[in-house]
Amino acid sequence: MPQYLITVSGELPLRSPRTRPRFYRRLVENIRDMVERHGARVLGSRIIEAKIWLVTDRDVLSGLSRVFGVHRAGLVVTYNFKNLDDLAMWVYENTKNTVKNKKFAVRVKRSGKHAFTSLDAARRIGELLKPHSSGVDLEKPEVTVEVEIRDSTAYLYTSVVSGPGGLPIGVEGRALTLFSGGFDSPVAAWFTAKRGVEVDFLHYYMGSTSSTYYAFLVAKKLSSDWLYGYRPQFILVDFTDVISEVVKKVSWSYRQVVLRALMYIIAGKIAEKLNYHVLVTGESIGQASSQTLINLSVIERATGIKTPILRPLLGFDKEEIIEYSRKIGLYPYSSRVVEACAIAPTRVTTAADQGEVGEYISSIDENTLEKTVNSMKIFDVFSSNPEDIVVTSSIELDFIPENAVVVDVRRDRSNPLPNSISLSEVNFEELRDKVIVFVCETGSLSLLLAKELRDQGYKAFSLKGGVKTYCQVK
Repeated sequence: MPQYLITVSGELPLRSPRTRPRFYRRLVENIRDMVERHGARVLGSRIIEAKIWLVTDRDVLSGLSRVFGVHRAGLVVTYNFKNLDDLAMWVYENTKNTVKNKKFAVRVKRSGKHAFTSLDAARRIGELLKPHSSGVDLEKPEVTVEVEIRDSTAYLYTSVVSGPGGLPIGVEGRALTLFSGGFDSPVAAWFTAKRGVEVDFLHYYMGSTSSTYYAFLVAKKLSSDWLYGYRPQFILVDFTDVISEVVKKVSWSYRQVVLRALMYIIAGKIAEKLNYHVLVTGESIGQASSQTLINLSVIERATGIKTPILRPLLGFDKEEIIEYSRKIGLYPYSSRVVEACAIAPTRVTTAADQGEVGEYISSIDENTLEKTVNSMKIFDVFSSNPEDIVVTSSIELDFIPENAVVVDVRRDRSNPLPNSISLSEVNFEELRDKVIVFVCETGSLSLLLAKELRDQGYKAFSLKGGVKTYCQVK
């Protein structure tokens, strides 16, 4: 059975004796959650000073590299030795083929009372291995033989990965991330989670079903790969009525600023309602016109929301954010998200007046804001699918979801649409659990059919714009 020796983040041992056990317990719980999500079982675990010893029924080393609170993790083999010679011979037998014809180094760490030092052990092991190798190289070895000794037990590392560090998720409260799914907000959520915070996702539906669909995929990927120890939630809010009012009542140069302010206000109301400690955004100083330092300051003052706002990416430039997106495995998903909040056809003010912003906010009907808050729908990220999300957003799509069944309902099928089937070929009972997208010339007939099937419990949609849209998205 695979055994691991896990080095915890350097911050954990520095906690006070009163709080340290809570951090360790939470880390062990999160590791257990990771193991179970990988389809494995924990067969044993034990805290050994600043280490965690773990046994599972299958290899989960790659998963340990994505648990916050883990500094380093290694697959190990163990041995209860009698003396230094016994220890050295055991290490030799297990590593002589590994160092064959290669430059090597031996690293030994020791804890407990022994008749030898760590250096004594490293030298003795090195003496035995040297004849099989190309020599010792302590600066740039091709192979490192790493041994950890604790009392009478030796741990020989066979494979090692670095962890993300940080704090175990769950030791620092709950945060609600304003989540578009693009590059910025997922990276901001990741950095917040790294500090031990349970992060949930607040997504504003702004009229683009594709943006919502792919934003959920990003949230699911982030949650599956990194967020252990709890069940993240995806909160969907219909923001279209707010946008309509902003377009009617706010001058062009102030629209983006006021829109951002209203996002804060709605998020603040939801945070208070659902007991979140903070809001998190992916804002970076000066990255967009509405994110200048002056505008960020004006927006926060004008909204007057009580919930604190954290901005983990405030000092990052776009290239750094994208690089982190690649590093944590989200880039292929975030790159498909189209930002849907641009509603100003002209230049946006970079130095908004707080009084004007406040007046514009006051002009928005309070009933619209309350209706928007009450429109929220909460989805468990792990048990939900992106189709479940867009079903609640709209019956019309501006894209074709993955694995959807496309049904061409045009009367003239002389030029059939690629990767589609005709209405006459469909057995709807076989498609009960499938996503169905109807396509017609303009989107009118397909909308009627989608509504009819939606009433019967199907995940049915109409492609907005009909054939023209299909040719663009396929």
